Amino acid sequence: MHSERGDDNVAAAAIFTAILLLAWAILQVAVVLLGRGVALEAARDGVHSARLPPVDTASAASAAAAYVGRATGSWLGNVAAHASNDGRSVSVTVSGDAVSLVPFARFPISQTSSGPIEELQP
Repeated sequence: MHSERGDDNVAAAAIFTAILLLAWAILQVAVVLLGRGVALEAARDGVHSARLPPVDTASAASAAAAYVGRATGSWLGNVAAHASNDGRSVSVTVSGDAVSLVPFARFPISQTSSGPIEELQP
């Protein structure tokens, strides 16, 4: 039965490869979830900075983009922040790409937060 000795090595290699692929997929999901969380917190930070009159959507977008830079470093790339104001509320959208552990794959992320504009009463 010396001719069947290599079967155990092939099975072990297949199991090891499956475990590595599973670990790689888990890490990619974790990176995407981290990116989503950071993008949402950045959008919230942008909304928080623009809720007091006079509303400045440019500063809200820059505050959101700065938050991403402080929080993640290089975990979220191609970051863009856009803010809008409809007179009663301000909305900030942060989008970007999560770091990809899979070659040639792209994982876009977009999160939006909005809140009412504070009205100062005398």
